[in-house]
Amino acid sequence: MFWKKRKHSDFQQEIQSHLEMEADDLAEEGSNPGDAKYQARREFGNVAAAEERFYESQRWLWFEQLWQDIRYGLRMMHHSPGFTFIAVLSLALGIGANTAVFSVVDAILVKTLPVRAPEELRILSWVRSEKEPVGNHSGYNMNDPQTGQPVSGSFSYPIYQLIRDHVSQFSDLVAFVPNQFTVTADGSSDFASGQFVSGNYFTGLGARTLLGRPILEGDDAAGKPRVVVLTYRYWEKRFGLDPTVIGREIAVNQRSVTIAGVLPPAFQGLYPGRALDLFVPMAMDAEVGPEWYSMTQPDNWWVQVFGRLRPGASEQAAAATVRATMAHVIETYEKNAEVPAVLVRPGGRGVAMLRNSVSNSIYVLGGVVSLVLLIACVNLANLLTARSAARSREMAVRLSMGAGVGRLIRQLLTESFLLAGTGGLLGLLLARPMLQVVLRLVSRSQALGVDARLDLRTLTFTAGVSLLTGLIFGSLPAWRATRVNVTPALKDSGAGGKGASPRLRLSGLLVSAQVALSLLLLVGAGLFVRTLLHLSAVDLGFRPENLLTFQTDPSRNGYEGRRLADLYARLLQNIAAIPGVESVGMSQHGLIQGVESDEDVYVAGTTPKSSERHWTQELFCSASFLSTMRIPLLLGRDLTPGDERAAQHVAVVNEQFVSQLLSGKNPLGQTFYFGRLPPTRDAEPIQIVGVVRDAHYTRVRVEPKATAYLPYAQNLKGLHQMTFAIRTALPPLAIASAVHKAVADTDRTIPVAELKTEEQQIAQSLATERMFAALVSAFGGVAALLAAIGLYGVMAYAVTRRTFEIGIRLALGADRASVLWMVLRQSLWMVAAGLLIGIPSALALTGLVRSSLFGIAPTDPVSFAAAALVMAVVGAVAAWLPARRAAHVDPMIALRYE
Repeated sequence: MFWKKRKHSDFQQEIQSHLEMEADDLAEEGSNPGDAKYQARREFGNVAAAEERFYESQRWLWFEQLWQDIRYGLRMMHHSPGFTFIAVLSLALGIGANTAVFSVVDAILVKTLPVRAPEELRILSWVRSEKEPVGNHSGYNMNDPQTGQPVSGSFSYPIYQLIRDHVSQFSDLVAFVPNQFTVTADGSSDFASGQFVSGNYFTGLGARTLLGRPILEGDDAAGKPRVVVLTYRYWEKRFGLDPTVIGREIAVNQRSVTIAGVLPPAFQGLYPGRALDLFVPMAMDAEVGPEWYSMTQPDNWWVQVFGRLRPGASEQAAAATVRATMAHVIETYEKNAEVPAVLVRPGGRGVAMLRNSVSNSIYVLGGVVSLVLLIACVNLANLLTARSAARSREMAVRLSMGAGVGRLIRQLLTESFLLAGTGGLLGLLLARPMLQVVLRLVSRSQALGVDARLDLRTLTFTAGVSLLTGLIFGSLPAWRATRVNVTPALKDSGAGGKGASPRLRLSGLLVSAQVALSLLLLVGAGLFVRTLLHLSAVDLGFRPENLLTFQTDPSRNGYEGRRLADLYARLLQNIAAIPGVESVGMSQHGLIQGVESDEDVYVAGTTPKSSERHWTQELFCSASFLSTMRIPLLLGRDLTPGDERAAQHVAVVNEQFVSQLLSGKNPLGQTFYFGRLPPTRDAEPIQIVGVVRDAHYTRVRVEPKATAYLPYAQNLKGLHQMTFAIRTALPPLAIASAVHKAVADTDRTIPVAELKTEEQQIAQSLATERMFAALVSAFGGVAALLAAIGLYGVMAYAVTRRTFEIGIRLALGADRASVLWMVLRQSLWMVAAGLLIGIPSALALTGLVRSSLFGIAPTDPVSFAAAALVMAVVGAVAAWLPARRAAHVDPMIALRYE
C-alpha cells in the first residue's frame, strides 16, 4: 500500500530472474539461445497479466480506483466550467432551500424538549362539552391529536395541588401559565412575555440554567424574596448578554425582583416556538397577576399542568386517578356536576399549539422546495445525459480496450456524486439566509422562539439528500452512456448519426418533465400573487392612512378600575395636544391585529331556541374611536364622553349585527344582553344608539361579523390593555418621539409597545401571503430558468449533431426560415408535451392550497393561462438561440464538418 515502487520492482526482477534461469536450462538442454528465451516466456504466460495480478493482490484496489475516479471527475468538472456551474448552482438552490425548510420542520414538528428524559413527560387535558363545571377559564383550546375531540389544558390551582400530592402515577407534576409583564430596568420600561411557574418547574423538568440558578421550591412561597429567571433571548435583547446580570434587581409589574438565572438558548418552556422572556414563581401571581388568577378559588381554571409518568405506570390509570381527584374539588362548588373526561398524552414535544398553527404553511413550503429540488435534479440528469451523449466516442474507446461496463458506470456515478456533493456544500452556505426567510414565513409575523439551526441532524439530512441526488439522477445517464454500439460510435465523429437519437429522445422527455414541474410552481405563484392582490384591494371599512397606533397596559403597574379609566382619559388628552394630531381614540383591541373578543348576545323581545347561540364581537373603545378610524356612521349617533359614566349602557352596532340579530327591525332603541340564554337578573341591558358601516375587526381575510362598540368606562372590571389610534396631519411616524414623551409625562413607568402605522400593521397581517407570493414566484422563476437551460442544452446538442444534415438542406436550396422553424418545432413539441402533463397535474394538486387562497378558486383560469404562457415564452426563447445558430450555418463549412 505504501511502498508500491519497491515491491513492484522486486516482483519484476523476480520474474526476469525466473525467465533467465528457465532460458539457461533450455539452452543447456540444447535449445537455441533465442528460441530458449522465447520458449521460456511462452511457458511462463502473460507477464503483464502476472504483474497486474500481483499489483491487485498487494493493494486496496477499490481505494485506488476510487481516488482515480475522483481525480478524473474533478478534471472533467474543471474542463467543463459552464456545465459544472449550471449543475452545481441548480442543485445548491434546491438543496439549500430543502435544508432550510428541514431545519424548521425538525425544530417545530420533530425535536423533543431540551429537558431530562422528555419521553416521560405527559400533558394533562380534559374534554370540553356544553356542561363544563368551570367558572373563569383561561388556557389553550385545541383538538386532541388522537381523537379529534375539543380539549382544554387548564385546571384550577387547588386541583393542581391535589393531583401533585395524591396522584402516585406521576413522579413530578409542574404547573405554569403564560402571562404578560411590564419590566422596568435601567430607567426604561417594556412589555415582556413570560410565565408563572411552580417552584418545582425547572427541577421537575430537568432544565438547567446557563448562568445562576433556576427557580426552586423555596422561591414559590409567600413572604420569600422574589426572583426571576430570564431566557437567553431576553438576556440578549434587554441586557446585551451582560454576564453580571445575576443578582441585579429589576421591577416586574412594579414589584422588585432579583435576577436569579439565565436559561440556555434552546429552552423556551413547554410551548415550543413561543418566544418567552422570563419566568417568575407562581406565588407572585397574588401580587402581579390578573385578579381572577386565584390560587384558592377552585372554579377558576387557569393553570396548565405537565407530569412525569413513573416507570410502569399507564396513561389510562393516571387519567382515571386525575379525574377522581378533580371530582372531589368540583363537588365543593357545584353539586352533581358532570366531571369531564381526562386525557394524558405524550408531552415530550410540548404543547402542540405552534405545530397546529403553522403546519399548513410548512407543508406548502415543503412541497414548493421539494419541487424545486426535483426540477434541479431532473436538470442534472438532463445535463449528464447530454454530456454522456457527447462522450459516446470516449466510452466506445474505453469499452474496446477492455474496460468493464460496471467500471465505467462507477466512474460516471463518481462524477455525478462530485457534482451533487459540491452542490450540497454550496447549498449549506445558502441555507443559512434561506432559513431566516423561512422562519419569517412560518412565524406569521409573531415572535418565534424556534431553535432552528444547522446542526448535526441538518448536516446529515443535507449529506443524505446530496448522495441520493447523485445516485438516483446519475444512474440513468450513466447506464445510457455505456449502452453504445462500439463500432458505429468509433466511426461517428460528431456529424450526426442514429446513435444520438435515443439520447435525444430521453433528453426530450426530461425537458418535458421539467416544463411540467415548473408549470406547477408557476401556477402556485399565480394563485398566491392573485390572492395577495385581492387581499390588498379589500375595503376594510375604515381609512388606515395617516394612522399611528401603539399599545400600553397600565394595569400591570397597579392601575385598576376608575383610576385606570382616568389615566386613559389623561393619556387621550395629552396625545391630542401633540401638534399635528387631528384626533385620537383607543380600543380594547386594535383593528387587524388578529385578536378579538366575542360573547353570546340575547336581543330583547326575541324568543330564540335554548340551543341557539349568537356570537357577537365586542369592542370596548373611547368615544372618539369610531371617528378617528373613519368608520362611517349610518344611523343614529356616535358614542359620546357622557356615555362613559351614564347609568344606561349603550352601544353602537354594525350592519351585520342589525341584519343577523334584529331581522330588519329599526335598531335604534333596541336593547340586548351579553351572556348565555336566558339573561340573568344582574345582566345589564344595552341600548343601541347608532349603526355604523361594517369594518374588518381581526384580519383582512375574515369577513366582518356582528360587532358591538361599547364605551370602555362601562367595563371597569375588564379594563386592561388598550390600543391607541392617532390620526395625524403629518406623516404618522414623525410624531413618534412626541408620543413617547406624552406617555412618559403621564407616567414614566408605562411602556409604549408596538408603535407603528396602521398601514404597517395591515402589511404585517398580510406578511404570510406576501412571503408566499414572493417565495413561490422566486422559486417558480428558478424552475422556469432551469427548464430553459435544459431545453437550450438539448437543442444545442441536437443542432450540433445535425450540422452536416442542415448543411445539406441549405446547399439543396432550403431557406433559413424553414431551418429555423424545423428546430423551433422540435423544441415546442417538448414544451407542449410538458404543458399537457403539467396542467392536469396542477388542476389535481392546487386544491391542497385552497385554505391559503382568497377571492379565487384553486382552478383560477387566469393563473393557469399566465403560467402556460410564461412557460411557452421561456421555451421559445430557449429554443430560438440554437435555432438561430442552425439557420445561419454556412453550407460549405457544414459539409466539411466532422
